[in-house]
Amino acid sequence: MSALRKYEVSEVEVQAVAPVEKTERWIAVPITPEEHAAAAVRRENKAKNIALFLAAPFIALAYAVAMPFVALGMIAWFGAKALAVKVPATKFIALTVAAPFIGLATVVVGPFVGLGALAWVGIKAVAHR
Repeated sequence: MSALRKYEVSEVEVQAVAPVEKTERWIAVPITPEEHAAAAVRRENKAKNIALFLAAPFIALAYAVAMPFVALGMIAWFGAKALAVKVPATKFIALTVAAPFIGLATVVVGPFVGLGALAWVGIKAVAHR
């Protein structure tokens, strides 16, 4: 694939619009429903952009704090997979040892996931009113 992009340029005949006389008064133009919907979407996007702008540092902080734990988990996961390939019986031993920790992680993380889901559904319900 080439790094250069080739665009097709075509000439379009443009018709001149008759000039409008300038007056001292403003003319009220009715807004169509499509324009009204587009303005609402723009406002919604603006609020979303502001919220993301304010939340971005906290999201980055969460990633930076979680990164070492994710790396340790990946090392343990890859090591366990390599060991399970070499010695088939270690898979069952590893699952037996890991089961309490998996249960503990589920109990600790579960309420936060539930609160997040509840907040998500609540925000969607309020937004669609």
